[in-house]
Amino acid sequence: MKNQMKLLLFLLVFAISIGLYITAAAPPDAIDTPPWQPVGKYTHPDIRESSGIVASQQFEGVYWTLNDSGNPATLYATKRNGELIREIAVKGSRNFDWEALGIDDKNRLWIGEIGNNSRLRFDLKVVVVAEPDPFTQTEAAVIASYPYRYPNVNVDAEGLFIVEGIPYIISKERERAVLYRFPTLQADTKQTLERVGEFAEARLVTGAGVSEDGTRLAVCTYNALWVYHDTSGNLAKMIQGTPWALRHSFQGEAVCFDGDDLVLTNEARDIYAVPQFWYEKEWTLPSKDTQSAIDLLPKTTANGVTVQVENYRTEGIDIGGSHVAFTPEAAGKSGSLTTPIAAPYTDIYEIRAVLTCGQAYAQVQLSVNGTTVGTPYDCYSPEPIAGRLVSFGTAPLNAGENQITFSVVGKASEATGYKIGIDAYQVSSASPYVKRYMILGPFPKTDVGTIKELLPADGQLDLKKTYTGIDGKAVHWQEAATTADGFLDLRKDLDANPGTVGYTLVSVHAPKATDSVMLLGSDDEIAVWLNGTEIHRRNINAGVTADTDVVPCHLKAGWNTVLCQKIDNGWSWGLYLRFTDAEGVLRYATEREE
Repeated sequence: MKNQMKLLLFLLVFAISIGLYITAAAPPDAIDTPPWQPVGKYTHPDIRESSGIVASQQFEGVYWTLNDSGNPATLYATKRNGELIREIAVKGSRNFDWEALGIDDKNRLWIGEIGNNSRLRFDLKVVVVAEPDPFTQTEAAVIASYPYRYPNVNVDAEGLFIVEGIPYIISKERERAVLYRFPTLQADTKQTLERVGEFAEARLVTGAGVSEDGTRLAVCTYNALWVYHDTSGNLAKMIQGTPWALRHSFQGEAVCFDGDDLVLTNEARDIYAVPQFWYEKEWTLPSKDTQSAIDLLPKTTANGVTVQVENYRTEGIDIGGSHVAFTPEAAGKSGSLTTPIAAPYTDIYEIRAVLTCGQAYAQVQLSVNGTTVGTPYDCYSPEPIAGRLVSFGTAPLNAGENQITFSVVGKASEATGYKIGIDAYQVSSASPYVKRYMILGPFPKTDVGTIKELLPADGQLDLKKTYTGIDGKAVHWQEAATTADGFLDLRKDLDANPGTVGYTLVSVHAPKATDSVMLLGSDDEIAVWLNGTEIHRRNINAGVTADTDVVPCHLKAGWNTVLCQKIDNGWSWGLYLRFTDAEGVLRYATEREE
């Protein structure tokens, strides 16, 4: 097992140019980075989306990845920072929808042709190649192919791992995650998978990896990382146990063990490393859109405080990386640090910071553009803790640069000092999502008459009218509610099949004409009309993530009609929708009020 020595491959050098008011030097052993900051990125243009990753057991510092559907049948050997070592063409299998990659103790790579978005594929299989030498070889031939079917319902899957030479597959479903295994290995003979069991907690699994000793199983989803652990050797028991869980917004696509640490990739081609220390502690993983306090240090202004870049290991925390630490120039005195923070558009934002806590840490107050936000946060802790994500509340921010100030405002009686440690800052839109819609459908994808009828210039629709839907069935507008986080699941309320169309409708009231930004998260194909005019159209070959599409728009005074056309291409069918609302005056309704 490659344990802590592999961290030596994981280098991060902080080069900081700062003014005379700050003394800062990166510690010499700052050799890696906290897990919310990417340790690398795939820059090779042919690595479009890393759908699987494994760490080589025989080639030190080599990581294998692959692309999903519509790409060449190619494996990519890379370094941990994402730098390409070599492309390896796979002979004997095309890439219809490669979604996963596994490795076994005989140094064989298992390629999961397991993607099934439509749930209509019956040519699913796992193929095997001997791990090629990434420094000398350019091709790898398939040495075995294992076709399979599911025992009951045909499902989509993106998680694959190998235990004692047997492939295990994890379904990708919104309602559950089910673990299946091959009963035996019979090359070129379609087998019916055995159902091992259902995972506690994890859903919509996009990747999986197992530790070398088989005692830990990691699965990633779009917004979380789950590590199941058990020493009994019973996988059915393991996945029913309580996992270590770390929330994030990495849009995770693939995960593997690297010794006892984890390596994670996402749809944006970023690479993250999560130390064992971190996931066992279940410390919060802040979102990837944090802004590094160290990177912003050259623009930071100190006010009555001494500032330095400090290694986490100095604080007794066994991870690499550093934070910006500041203390009042005189004990017990106040002082502050002001940093420019960028906001993408004018809106209400939740203001967060990634703080360090410990015995010497004080109470800190946040203000934005001169206005206090929230209440002071006490950073005292009897145990040193890095990376605590703290929300100070919400505040309006202007598009572009804003000034965030952290002030020392006292300390707990148990605290031994007045220190503050900041790793990163984060601002995220806090305007509310639409929570109730009118929905209509489903219609066949070939239907064009309905959308023409739904687009009168001013958009006041007859919500009591009946339409002819798929298979000639009568359909009508009905009200639908989102989940607590604002996701509208059309599969829950419409009888969906791949290739069908549904519509959502909501009215937005603005007290005066205003420029806004529509924030949209969707899967599959979507088009949006605002007051009868198309403002957005996109085909998205990915799962749903809030706020992925940013669409500037203009809301007129009074009621505005927002109509969305959603085409279902498989497995999930839904959206998130909201408008920026810096003044907090917009109202949403399913039917217009007088």
